[in-house]
Formats: sequence, C-alpha cells, structure tokens
Amino acid sequence: MDTAIDNIEQVRRAKARYARFLDTKDWDGFADLFEPAVEVRMFDPAGNLVVSHDDRDSFVAAARAGLEGGQSIHQMHNDEIDQISDTEISATWSMEDMIIFRPGSEGPRRMHGYGHYHELWRLGTDGWRITRLELRRTILEFTE
Repeated sequence: MDTAIDNIEQVRRAKARYARFLDTKDWDGFADLFEPAVEVRMFDPAGNLVVSHDDRDSFVAAARAGLEGGQSIHQMHNDEIDQISDTEISATWSMEDMIIFRPGSEGPRRMHGYGHYHELWRLGTDGWRITRLELRRTILEFTE
C-alpha cells in the first residue's frame, strides 16, 4: 500500500477515536491523541476566540469538565487530508456535535453545533498525534 495513503488512513482512524473517546469519556485515550504542547483554538460562529489552550493537559481537563455528567455525540464528515511531509499531515473535517449537559447544571440544557476542524498532525515515535487543532464554528444552537 502507498505510504501516504496508509498515513492518511491512520489519521482518519485516529480522528474517529477522538470522537468516540470524547463521547465515552475515555480521557486517557483522548489525551493520547495529542502532543504535549498542542495548540488548541476554538471560535464561535462570529469568529470570536472562545477557547485557547497551549498544552494537552489543560485542554483535556477542560473537555472533561465540560462533559462531566452529560451526554454527547461528536461526528466528523467530509475529510480533506493531505500529507505535507514525511512527518506532517494537514486535515480539515466538517463536524457536528450535540451535548446534553448534566441535570441541574447552570446554563443551557443542550448545545448543538456545526463547523470545521483544521488540524496539523505530526508523526512521532508513538504514531500520529495532533499538534495544532482549530475549530471554527459555523452554527451553534443552545436550548434552555
């Protein structure tokens, strides 16, 4: 099999695990998908920066706190993946997620969002890991 195709398939499968690990709250598995110094930026539909992390531990802790006691589904679609060097892959994914927040929590009961992930994956000794993740929301709906 072509090495570039094999690498792209490995990243595609890793992103599928990203969604599954979030939804099943497998925080160790989720953390293992990122380089320790990962850069994470998330923007609302108006383009405002709403989440910013420069390390894996703070990002995973924030994701864990946000989903604690709730239910979620994360889906990725329409991937555009390019191997840009022997050790780097650029990936863009259409995404949809829904989060039903824990009963009794303050704020909305449900969030339903859409957007695009823009990522840089890097190959290391333990395989492909996300080194930069940017989520640009296009739609974000809240239900009280």
